[in-house]
Amino acid sequence: MQTEQYSTGQFARDVDACVRKYPNESEVLRQIKPLLEKLIRSPRSVPTEAFAPRKDRFAMNLIHMPRDETFSIIGGVWHPGQTTPIHDHLTWALIGVYDGEERPNPKVAKIEKVSEKINTRDHMTVLGNHGIHRVDNISGKPTTSIHVYGRDIGHAERHSYDPVTGEISRFVSGYCNVLRDTERF
Repeated sequence: MQTEQYSTGQFARDVDACVRKYPNESEVLRQIKPLLEKLIRSPRSVPTEAFAPRKDRFAMNLIHMPRDETFSIIGGVWHPGQTTPIHDHLTWALIGVYDGEERPNPKVAKIEKVSEKINTRDHMTVLGNHGIHRVDNISGKPTTSIHVYGRDIGHAERHSYDPVTGEISRFVSGYCNVLRDTERF
């Protein structure tokens, strides 16, 4: 049985329709989750450039963002052992593992670890506006995932949390494949 290919372009159009149709976070997440599941389960659905890695840290590559910046879709890639800082998004997020293994800690509060799990290919993580977490690549190969955020996550000011000192810092992540100073998307 041949499965129909679901492209990132079609996914972006479907996400756009959901974001504009549904007024609240929980309904948007409920509607987009099966779309992201379909995308990450569709072989070769994401162009290889969406998963261009970096040697020095995990990479966030912009795949799509509408002109009004109501949401963003990125390709994330981590080499073995790479991790994110403990951080927030200050918006809703959906993350689907495309390949490899991630260990997210999506329910961290006050820098106190309250849960840990391992996500493998085709796993979905749903985070609300207040999710604080860290993601580690625990596999022996690069891990790739598709992330959908409820705003332009690469240009948004967010917070990182130091688990030792408790210090909260502000940061803007940018996108690895978009020059911040000359091109927005």
